[in-house]
Amino acid sequence: MKKMLGKLLITAGILVFFAVVVKDVFAAGLGFINGTEADSASASPRVIDSMVIESDSKDVRIIAEERSDISAGISGDSGKLFVTENKRKLELTVKEKEFQFLNGFNRSTLIVRLPYDYKGDLAVRTSSGDVSVAGNHHLALSGLNAVSASGNTSVTDVRLQDLKVKASSGDVTISNTVSKTSGIDLASGDANLVHVSGSLDVKMTSGDFNAVLKKVTGPVSVTLTSGDANVSLPQNGSFAVNALSASGDVSSPYSFADKAHKEQHHITGTQGSGRHPIDIKTDSGDLAIR
Repeated sequence: MKKMLGKLLITAGILVFFAVVVKDVFAAGLGFINGTEADSASASPRVIDSMVIESDSKDVRIIAEERSDISAGISGDSGKLFVTENKRKLELTVKEKEFQFLNGFNRSTLIVRLPYDYKGDLAVRTSSGDVSVAGNHHLALSGLNAVSASGNTSVTDVRLQDLKVKASSGDVTISNTVSKTSGIDLASGDANLVHVSGSLDVKMTSGDFNAVLKKVTGPVSVTLTSGDANVSLPQNGSFAVNALSASGDVSSPYSFADKAHKEQHHITGTQGSGRHPIDIKTDSGDLAIR
């Protein structure tokens, strides 16, 4: 009986080994990837208006700094970089190298360095990996679109015309960022916003929402299916707040200028002329306006 069990375990191990090998071989041989494989990439910001970054299971770090070119490279040994430059568009694709099960937990990161004078669009898509964008107070983009199936997303110190973040699973952190319009679509995870300005549209299925709004310059809409919301409003501005929780408490230590109305599940209040609507709703969770 013990010999039979041992043989079964050995057979199962061999099958798992070959399954992983076949997976890697097919991924390398059948996966069609645009671009040329390269150790690194470099391009002038004067000839690039749009950047698209795609990664399977690798983290992506985007760093703005004082430099003359757009630079990209992989840190670590488990990833491959493919580069395409066509019609003022730069595409960077990162894929897993073959037979990475032999490397244990070795993990690679795509590092992209942007010059401060890059003003174009940036799109980042990852199936399983973290995405971080650090503007260092000098990066101003036309748009940033970050999509992640599983991983955390962080955006700091960036000025934008339009910001979109979509994630199936993972936390979203946005800090010291000014965007004319911002949209967050999060299925599972928390969203933390610190010192953000602009218009905001947030849709979350499961997770908490925490925000410190520095300046409200457009409509703000926050909709949560399940989760708490904690929102800190600026002392100056023109906005009208409508906060509602279907099954949770609503509190507000914030001092509205006038027309404040408070109930257990509902709060309304106006600051200034009330020009910009701020609508916050959760089906299941507590709300706090500070």
